[in-house]
Amino acid sequence: MAVEVPPSAVDLLRDGPPMNLPRAYEVMEREGLDGIVATGALNVYHMTGLWPATFRMGYDGPVIAVLTRDPDRPLAIVAAEFTYYYLLSDVTRSFPVEWFIHGAGVGLQSRVFRDKGLAPMSAREKARAAALGAVLEEQEATAGRDAAIVKALRWAGLDRGRVAVDHEFIRGAIAAANLPVQVVDADLPLKRIRIIKSPREVALMRVAASANVAAAQAALSTVRAGADFREMRTAYFAEAARRGNRGVFMVIDGVSAEGIATPFRDGHAFLIDAVSEGAGYHGDFARTIFLGEPAAPMKKVTQAIQLGWATVRDALKPGMRFSEVTALGRKTIKDAGYDFTVSFGPHSVGLLHNDAIGLGDLVLEENMVISVDCPVLDSGLGGSAHLEDLTLITKTGGQVIHEVPEAVLQI
Repeated sequence: MAVEVPPSAVDLLRDGPPMNLPRAYEVMEREGLDGIVATGALNVYHMTGLWPATFRMGYDGPVIAVLTRDPDRPLAIVAAEFTYYYLLSDVTRSFPVEWFIHGAGVGLQSRVFRDKGLAPMSAREKARAAALGAVLEEQEATAGRDAAIVKALRWAGLDRGRVAVDHEFIRGAIAAANLPVQVVDADLPLKRIRIIKSPREVALMRVAASANVAAAQAALSTVRAGADFREMRTAYFAEAARRGNRGVFMVIDGVSAEGIATPFRDGHAFLIDAVSEGAGYHGDFARTIFLGEPAAPMKKVTQAIQLGWATVRDALKPGMRFSEVTALGRKTIKDAGYDFTVSFGPHSVGLLHNDAIGLGDLVLEENMVISVDCPVLDSGLGGSAHLEDLTLITKTGGQVIHEVPEAVLQI
């Protein structure tokens, strides 16, 4: 079966990083920050659109991003010479970046991948050498990472003032240079930025969410009496990969442990909660599956969830609190005479399944992408049930960002 190849994140990020920069300037202004300096993989990707393989290999700090509160000052990026040459220079971007390279020679006298002259250099080798030479012409390389960080801070005007950072080695570099900088933790400011998506992020999330829903539906082909949870989860991960996503987890009938191989049976009524990510952005989708005729209570359960979610979905708008979302869903099913416990729990989705942990009872704002989790939290019903779609908050309400299958999928 042919699968349509989704748009490349490289193309979507060519003109700017994922981060909602106006939101970043707003948060920095509100919190009295002159800048943010980050090296966590997720934070660097959000700020720059770069996620070199060395992050995935477990290396500490291969790239450091420096963003100031001044919208006229370009993003600064600190990277090792090898990292820039081998992992970052292949993709050209149209937005301005000031590079600070460390561990390299001056100008074109690179210490890595020097031309041995034994055969003609390939087009890629030439392009990489030229790109490295160009950035070294702009900023002479430093011998070490700490020196490059300090140089970048001075260039950015962050050698004084109040700066948020996300790693101890950045704090150490600032302290060792005796810079008069008040250093604060970047975790909460970065989360407050992340919850409001840029147009690029919304585009990436639409691609990831659509691929995720399609993968979950394709994996349903494995559901039959005698098959098991491991078979379905493996199929889901494979189908996600075929569509450009990476499987994160799949809960089946309330079971998230991947080693559990419970068999499906006729009459089985169970939830699926499928999460995968594409280009770092997460899809999150849940449905109830009926394999044959379910136990009678399960039909009432799914009706209650559908009613609650439909009411909540139609009410979503800027200014509504997360707690109000939950209260509305629960009140709706109670008023309809249903005696079931359903969470109706909203959470912000993006570079993480929940990218707002620790931010409390959030108020919905335009360009948030949220999920409202609607699993039933009772047992002894003859099965499990869930319903969940990804919804963009617009000026006028909520807009689901992917295809919306039936709330109950009958097999």
